[in-house]
Amino acid sequence: MASKIVLDLKGIFSPLNLLKCKSCLKSMETGNILEVLLEDTDVVQDLIMIVKRSQDEVIYKKEMEDCICLGIKRGSRLKK
Repeated sequence: MASKIVLDLKGIFSPLNLLKCKSCLKSMETGNILEVLLEDTDVVQDLIMIVKRSQDEVIYKKEMEDCICLGIKRGSRLKK
């Protein structure tokens, strides 16, 4: 069963939040889920573009009261 890691990046500014997310994903095993909490909508769009170019996959995006939550599955699809 896949495990889920929550990465709270609220209050962390770009590009540091993108680097932290990328670093966390690299350390995860295939199939695990990284749930990223972000405040900046521009960063969310940047992160989605970065993930689309990788072997990882955005599996959900939830808009919450104080942040946006992205679920990213590690290494779940083939790179095109």
